[in-house]
Amino acid sequence: MRALIVILAVLGFVVGGIPLVGSLIDVMTSPDETIVYQGSYVPLRGVQMARDYESSLNIAFDARSDNPRWLVLACYPLIGAALGAATAVVLGRRGWHLTRA
Repeated sequence: MRALIVILAVLGFVVGGIPLVGSLIDVMTSPDETIVYQGSYVPLRGVQMARDYESSLNIAFDARSDNPRWLVLACYPLIGAALGAATAVVLGRRGWHLTRA
């Protein structure tokens, strides 16, 4: 039963890592189309910003701030391994076992 648990846990870890690897490939291969300004900023006094532009800035800022997406993706392999081990335990209790050919 121990071998069954190890095999299904490793398989679950590998399958759970697929979204993480896909996300990393996407981040590394996508072109960076944003221009980052690295100078000083002086606010324009007395000039109002258009509401459309202000709302798009707020949406962009909300998407970047405190988003634990990387943490959720990093947990997928561990969740897959735990589900694989739990499945192996259930199968082992029902009489499944690995035999050598």
